[in-house]
Amino acid sequence: MSLIERISVKIGKNAKVFLNVDEDKEQIIVYGAINLLQTMLAILWVIIAGLFLGVLYEALLFSITVSILRKYSGGAHASSPCHCIIIGTILAVASGIFIDKIFFKINMLTAILISIACISFAFIIVAKNAPVDSVKKPITNIQLKKQLKKKSIIVLFIFSLIITILCVLSTKYLKLYYIKFIESIILGVLWQTITLTESGTSFLNKVDFVLKYI
Repeated sequence: MSLIERISVKIGKNAKVFLNVDEDKEQIIVYGAINLLQTMLAILWVIIAGLFLGVLYEALLFSITVSILRKYSGGAHASSPCHCIIIGTILAVASGIFIDKIFFKINMLTAILISIACISFAFIIVAKNAPVDSVKKPITNIQLKKQLKKKSIIVLFIFSLIITILCVLSTKYLKLYYIKFIESIILGVLWQTITLTESGTSFLNKVDFVLKYI
């Protein structure tokens, strides 16, 4: 059991005593605590690494985009929370560096075309595969699956609207950082979409396997 899980179990036991709840509600509290602590720790590491490498905003926006879409679409999972945090931090910072050093230099027309291609790809994969559950926590409720797929598609529509607004603002006010925002969202959507595919799952499993020996 990881440190996060041990802390979450302790929180659940304390809540059971103080709130006088049954075991089912205790498990819900434990599950919620695990998710909250993992999210906080993941964001903390992204902030630290992003600040150190000078790509804080890009890395954070990438992580937020991935987290929001992943909440409904699911996706490939690492074997442990620690591996998940490591992989997420590396990807967020790597995407930030890529945007800051390379991707940021493209013009707005190219950014728009790439955005359209990535969003179109995302809609196709999400409509086909989402939600992708895990072996440990399979989704058996058909109605819930339909709801999660619908919400995933709605999230993509919202991201598309945000990107459109940023494109208009960039054209009107000629602020280049709007392009960085667009690219951060696009890369976040693209990565999360890839985790819904067999190739993405295979890649993540290989990375996860390597981390076991580091």
